[in-house]
Amino acid sequence: MTPEEALVRRWMESGDHSILADDVLWRVSPGYPVPRTEWHGRAEVENSFFPTLRRHFPHWKIAVESFTPLADGRLLARGSYDARDAAGREGRVPFLHVWSVTDGRIIGVEAVADFGAFAHVARG
Repeated sequence: MTPEEALVRRWMESGDHSILADDVLWRVSPGYPVPRTEWHGRAEVENSFFPTLRRHFPHWKIAVESFTPLADGRLLARGSYDARDAAGREGRVPFLHVWSVTDGRIIGVEAVADFGAFAHVARG
């Protein structure tokens, strides 16, 4: 396991915002249940992105299927979010994340997720 993978795993298991760089860049694909696709800085991620996401999905767990180091030093994570939405519906949301790590801090993530898959499962 690379140091970058260990750090990203630690973030996914703990949600410890101190692992994020002060100037982290957090990007998500359209379709996430949030009002925009980009957040700048740890404070925005912690105080805006996650509270908004948690209003829609109060129960959320990340299940990573694989990590792949990329040639440019970034780390690709593939897996799914196991989630329950505010209405109590449960489902899985497949994702791909590309993580950037420098000097023991997460400096960026680009996340693509298929929230349509959750809607399809939740409807039954």
